Amino acid sequence: MESTMQEATRLRELEAECRQRALSEPDKKWYWLAQAAKYQVQASQKIAFHSEETTTADSPEVKLAQWSHGRDERRLAGPYAVKSER
Repeated sequence: MESTMQEATRLRELEAECRQRALSEPDKKWYWLAQAAKYQVQASQKIAFHSEETTTADSPEVKLAQWSHGRDERRLAGPYAVKSER
């Protein structure tokens, strides 16, 4: 658990170093910014996966609402109902 956070911290440090090099090496600016973005994504993924692993039995589970794929009768009646008479 601790090593995961240490890895994420190290990846953030590498990201910062790459951003500094982008400033100091203008001819390779885009290379270093791309490297920084790569480390940023990796660190974010480490943190996200770490938070999923640390979910315990007593922590609440969030469930998203499930919408039915059938017709929603609430949409049939309304102020904008189309009249077929013309």
